[in-house]
Amino acid sequence: MNRTLLRAWAPALLWLALVVWESTSFFAAEKTGAWLAAVMSFLFGALSPQHFQLVHELLRKFGHVFLYSILSLLCFRAWWGTLRAKSGEPLSWRTILSHWSLRAAAVALLMTVLVAAADEWHQTLLPSRSGSVHDVLLDTMAAVFAQLALLSASTRPPARQQQEQG
Repeated sequence: MNRTLLRAWAPALLWLALVVWESTSFFAAEKTGAWLAAVMSFLFGALSPQHFQLVHELLRKFGHVFLYSILSLLCFRAWWGTLRAKSGEPLSWRTILSHWSLRAAAVALLMTVLVAAADEWHQTLLPSRSGSVHDVLLDTMAAVFAQLALLSASTRPPARQQQEQG
């Protein structure tokens, strides 16, 4: 693998490793609940079990949105760098945003959804975890949101870019 591709893929692969680690028993609800309860009671005093359960669930879902939106962005960067490796353009967000790519966005979105599905399937194999189709949908929505944010931040409209390439 040449340096350009390594530089393009390293952040995405490191983030993917974090997603895989998060999928282990170490991050089961019972374990995250224990340390979160200690932090919450230190900061806010005692919470009712119902309030704590709500906060815990919301934080876990926010974790999904955060992890998978970042994964989607990093996959876009990796695929953009792969698809344009021979162009000699620098791998910077400024360059990426000025040359937004529908192909890179689509492949990044597909890759993120496949990782989300594999993650939830993996969790069904662990006694302390459970997989959920709802979580795959949440992760997919986070990935779509990230790609739409990239598109809206791009400095070149995609329709114009496609006309010039075609």
